[in-house]
Order: sequence, then structure tokens, then C-alpha cells
Amino acid sequence: MSNFEKDETYEKLCTWIGDSEDSNWTEYTTELVAKTVLIDFTKQQWDRLTTEILSKPEYWQQRCAVSLGEDRTERSIEILKLLLSESNYRDVKTIAIYELDWAEVPIEKKYATFIKEVIKNTPHDEIEPELNNLLIKAEST
Repeated sequence: MSNFEKDETYEKLCTWIGDSEDSNWTEYTTELVAKTVLIDFTKQQWDRLTTEILSKPEYWQQRCAVSLGEDRTERSIEILKLLLSESNYRDVKTIAIYELDWAEVPIEKKYATFIKEVIKNTPHDEIEPELNNLLIKAEST
């Protein structure tokens, strides 16, 4: 059992993301999660998400990452950086890179290593400009 009490807003996030890869998710859901759930998160809910996200399955991390990218608050950016550096899933790391690049936020030099790792493990024909853009930003700080 978690140290976190039952929390309606956090549970709403979990409901939107779904309990399986097959649960309903569309490109519009991303914006809805950002504008109707994440906007209401308290410090405790952000802390809970930070604590739990890496233990969630790949689809959950992916969906959460795109929603965090839509939110673009300081806490969202912190969690995207966490996913970039510590997720076990290459696709999650790639999504985090896209979202961080699109958010046009500063990226610390320490993340360059993680970006290079993603680029190295991505087939050449699948390397999108965002990967190199964020690497350039990280290396220039």
C-alpha cells in the first residue's frame, strides 16, 4: 500500500490514462488531462506522480509524458526530465525529448548523455529533428 491517501484528483489522472494499453486514448485526451486534471494538482499530487511514474507501465508513462508536455508547468518539465533520464523505455525517453524540445525550456548539460543514448538506440531513419535540437540545447548550456 502506498503512503498516499486516496486522492480524487490523482485518481482522475489514473482513470484518464487508463488501466491498460487498450483503454480509450486519443490525441485530444492529452489536452483534456492537462487542462482538467494537471491544472488542479497540488504539491502532494505532483510529489506522488514523481514518486510513482517510473513504476508505471510503458503506455502509462507515454500517455503521462504527452499530457505533461501539454501542461508545460515547472513540475511537468521536472517529471519529463525524470522520464528522459530514468525511464526504462526508449519510446518514453523519446517522447520526453519531443515534449521538452517543443516546450522550449532550458535543458541542463547533464541531460545530453541521455539524449545521445536515445539517438544511438534509434534507427537512423527514425531520428527526428527534435532529438538533435534538444541535444544541441543541452550541449550549449
